[in-house]
Amino acid sequence: MTSPAYALPLTETDLGAFLESGAVPTTALERAGLFAAALCQQRPHHPAALTRLLDDACALFVAQPDAAVGQFQALRSALPPTADDWLHGLAAQGVVLGPDAVVARYAQASPDAYPVDAFQADSQVTLEPHTLRFATEAAYAEEGHVADDSQRAPAFVERTHSYTQEQARALRAIIANDHEHIDLDAYAGAGKTHLILQLLDSGARRYTYIAPRAGQVQAFRQRLSAALPVQVVSQIAFANHVAGDAFRRGLLRTAWRPVFQISKHALRDIAARIELQSIGSFAPASVLRIALEGIATWCRSTTLQLAPRHFARAVPWTVIDSAALMAAAEHVWRSMFDPQLQRHALLSVNVDHIGKWLALHQVSVPATWGTLLIDEGHDLSPAWKALLSSYEGAVISLGDPNQRLVGHAPRFATGMTLEIDQSVRQGRLVEQLVNETLALDPGNRYEAPFVGSADQPTLSSTYTAWSDVPVSGARIYGSPWRLLEEAQRLAAAGAAFSIHPDSLATLGREVTRGAEAYRELTAHGGSSQRWEDLLAECEEQDLAQIPRMFMRGYNRERFVELMERLLPFHDAALQLMLVEHAKNAEFANVAMSRCCFRTGFTRQYPHNPVRAAYTAMTRGTRQLWLPGDALEELQLSMQRYQERRTEQRRSKAAPPGRPYRGG
Repeated sequence: MTSPAYALPLTETDLGAFLESGAVPTTALERAGLFAAALCQQRPHHPAALTRLLDDACALFVAQPDAAVGQFQALRSALPPTADDWLHGLAAQGVVLGPDAVVARYAQASPDAYPVDAFQADSQVTLEPHTLRFATEAAYAEEGHVADDSQRAPAFVERTHSYTQEQARALRAIIANDHEHIDLDAYAGAGKTHLILQLLDSGARRYTYIAPRAGQVQAFRQRLSAALPVQVVSQIAFANHVAGDAFRRGLLRTAWRPVFQISKHALRDIAARIELQSIGSFAPASVLRIALEGIATWCRSTTLQLAPRHFARAVPWTVIDSAALMAAAEHVWRSMFDPQLQRHALLSVNVDHIGKWLALHQVSVPATWGTLLIDEGHDLSPAWKALLSSYEGAVISLGDPNQRLVGHAPRFATGMTLEIDQSVRQGRLVEQLVNETLALDPGNRYEAPFVGSADQPTLSSTYTAWSDVPVSGARIYGSPWRLLEEAQRLAAAGAAFSIHPDSLATLGREVTRGAEAYRELTAHGGSSQRWEDLLAECEEQDLAQIPRMFMRGYNRERFVELMERLLPFHDAALQLMLVEHAKNAEFANVAMSRCCFRTGFTRQYPHNPVRAAYTAMTRGTRQLWLPGDALEELQLSMQRYQERRTEQRRSKAAPPGRPYRGG
C-alpha cells in the first residue's frame, strides 16, 4: 500500500465554479481550501506548511469575510485556466481535492476551523473498515460431532481491517465458498497482496500460499506468525513436491524424478551429448534451440500432443524439414526426462515442463495442501491449471490477465470468477490513459474499466526528449538493446544506478548472442546470417550504435565490467529494468522508454504490446513519464502484433509432422 495524499477541503465542483465564473465558496473552511489550492499552483508546499496555511486562512476568512472575493479575484489572473491544470499541479505535490461528501460534512460541522487529523482520515475513502467473519478450521473438523456447545471450538473468528468495497466483497465470496475453485481477476494495484495477507493471517483455514518466486516466499514468511497453519512455497518448490510425490507413487514412467534445474552447458555441447543431427543448413545447436523454443510453446498450450504449429514462432516452415524437426524435438523432450542424461543437469527443466509432464501422465495433486492460494495465477500454464482444476480442495487463483504478456490466462474447468476494478496504487488522473491502453487489445477480458483511487495523486507526464525524465526512480524498457545502450551511457557518465537482476541476465544472453554473431561474421569471411539479423533488428529500433559496439570489440568481458560497477538493485535511486521484469513491483516515479510502445519489428515477437505497456504504466504511484505519441505508437505495434499472429496461424497449414503424445 502506498502512503496517502494530502487532501484539501475543496471539491472539484467548487473549483470548477471558481474557474468558470469567479464564484467563491461560502464557508471559511472551503475558502481556505481554495486559497491553498491556488498557492500550490505557484510553488510547492510541504504537508505541514499546508496545514499551517489552512489554519491561518480559516482565521483570516472568518475575521474578514467580505475581503475574500477581492483577494481571490486578484489571484485568478495569474492561475492556470482549467481544472485539469490545477489537479495536475496539485498531484505533482502529492495533493488531492477532498471527496464531495466529506468536504460537505466538515463545511457544515466546522465551517470556520480546520480539524486536520479528522479531515485527512475521513478523506481516505478508497479503503474503509470492514468486519469479516472467517469460519475456523476447528469448526469444520468438529461440525456435527460435539453435542455440548460449551466444548465446541469457536465457529468463527472476526477481523476488522481496511478494504475497498470490492476487496471486501471478494473476501466474503471466498469465505462463503470454502470448497470452490475461484479465479480472482484484479487490475494492477488493486491490492491482491493485501488480500492474500488477510486470508493467510486469518488462521481460519489451513492454507498453502504458492508464490511465483523464492523472494516473495521469504517476504511473506516474515509478515506471518509462525503459529499460523500456513505453508508458503514457491512455484518451483510446489512443482518439485508434486512431481516427487507422483514419482514415489509410481505414477511416472521414468526412472528420474522430474525436478526444476538450470543447465550450464552450451547448446553445442548438449546437442553433441544427446547425438542430435543437423537438419538441412541448421547445425545441431540450432536444431536444439528451435526444438527447445517449440517445446516451450507446447508446454504453455492446452494440447497434449507436440505439433508442428508449436514451432511457428521459432522458424519458418519453408526453410526446414518439419518431419525431421518433429522427430528431433521428440528426442529432446525424452532426453529432458532421461535419468542418465540428467544426472548432471544436462538440459534445463522448468515449472512448465514439469506441469506438461505431469499432465501427460494424468497426475492429480494430492489434497494434502489444504486451500491453495496462488499468487500471479495469470501466468500459470494451461497444464498446471488443468491439474489444479482436479484438486479436491479449494483453490484461489489471484491474478491480472492483462499482465500475462504471452498467450491468455487459463481458467479453472469449473468454479467462479471474481473481479476487482478499483486500484489503490494509482489515482484517477491516469484512469483514461490506462483504459485507452487496454482498449487497444481486443483480447481484454475485463467487463468493467480500471478505476483510479481518489486518495492517490498519480500524475502522467509526457516527454519530448529522454533527457527530460527524472534521474531517479524506475526506467522501464521494451528492448534489451535499448537498455544496454542506456546502461553503457550512464556508466560512461559515472552515474550511480542498478539493473534488475532478471533484466541483467537477459542482457548477458543478448551480449553473448551479439558477440558470437560478430565472431561468426569474421570467421566466415564476412558472411553471417545471425549478424545480418542483428543488424536488421537494431536498424528497426534506431540503435545503430549496438552493432558498432560489437565491431569495436564489445564482448562478455566488457559486460562483466559493467555488472561490477552496478549498485544493488533495491539500494539504487535509479533502477533500470525490462518491462517483463517490472511485474509485482511499484515505484514512486516510472519513466517508460519509447521502446515500450514501439515494438513488433523483429521475427521474434513474444509479447502482447498492449499488455506489456499496461504492466509498465501501472507500476508508478506518483508520476508516470511516457512519450507524447505513446498511444499512437502502441496502436501501430498492436497492428504489427496481430499481423504476426495471422502469419503464425497461416504457418499452421504447413505440412504436419507426426504428433507426439508423450510417454
